[in-house]
Amino acid sequence: MADTAKPFDKLYSLSRRAEKVGIADEDILKDIALSRIIPNRYQPRREFDDGKIKELAESIKQNGLLQSITVRDLGDGYFELIAGERRFRALQSLEKVSTKAIVKELTDEQMATLALIENIQREELSPIEEANAYIRLLEINNITQGELAKSLGKTQATVANKIRLLKLCPKVIEAISSKKITERHGRAMVKLDHTLQEKILNQILVANLNVLQTEEKINQYLELKNEDKHMDITYDSQKIVAKLLKEIRKLEEKYDVSFDKEESEGMDHIEISIKVPRYKF
Repeated sequence: MADTAKPFDKLYSLSRRAEKVGIADEDILKDIALSRIIPNRYQPRREFDDGKIKELAESIKQNGLLQSITVRDLGDGYFELIAGERRFRALQSLEKVSTKAIVKELTDEQMATLALIENIQREELSPIEEANAYIRLLEINNITQGELAKSLGKTQATVANKIRLLKLCPKVIEAISSKKITERHGRAMVKLDHTLQEKILNQILVANLNVLQTEEKINQYLELKNEDKHMDITYDSQKIVAKLLKEIRKLEEKYDVSFDKEESEGMDHIEISIKVPRYKF
């Protein structure tokens, strides 16, 4: 019978497995040369703490590897890492030749989904990495934010708030990723255009503003912007006439011609009469 499971059903199943990526009945524990293991192309983490890798390596040296890494067989003598990249890097730093690894049979879609969920559930991702992981899961499994949130045991608001961070300008995203500012600082800036985001970011870094102070700054800017906008649309007949005459002068200069202009004011209007010569003499 053909597999008729919906994408959400498949994601939920993988989510349950990712709660602890360990040995299942269908999995194999195999001794694999580290040189035959390649990094996970779907790994959402972009930054690895060298200090933590060193600490993990020392722990492995003293106590051995307490949890095997998980890979899948690529069928060409090589294996792709699913989970345990820090353990893998620690083993490499110890110049280990091989390691016992759990071998799973997964499709590309399952591989990507399991790798992303496993990292999300370990809560080791930065807010930006987590946001990108959510986007990848939505694309791979063709599901809604609500379905994704349910499968991960999170609220839809949590997922939506993370994804909104990707609307921030590159400098703010980098500041969040490098922990120069917090996720909450970033969320407060989402409503601003990129130019203003950069301006607020500089103020946060220079003045070491906390989230509340940042929100106050943002509200001040938004209030000023609304006041300026209100002033711009305030009706002023004299300003309108001045702008019309300015545009008329531009036309005179462009065509090197003079128009006869007469302006008169009534009780409820201003009248402008313009005579445009049919020919230029």
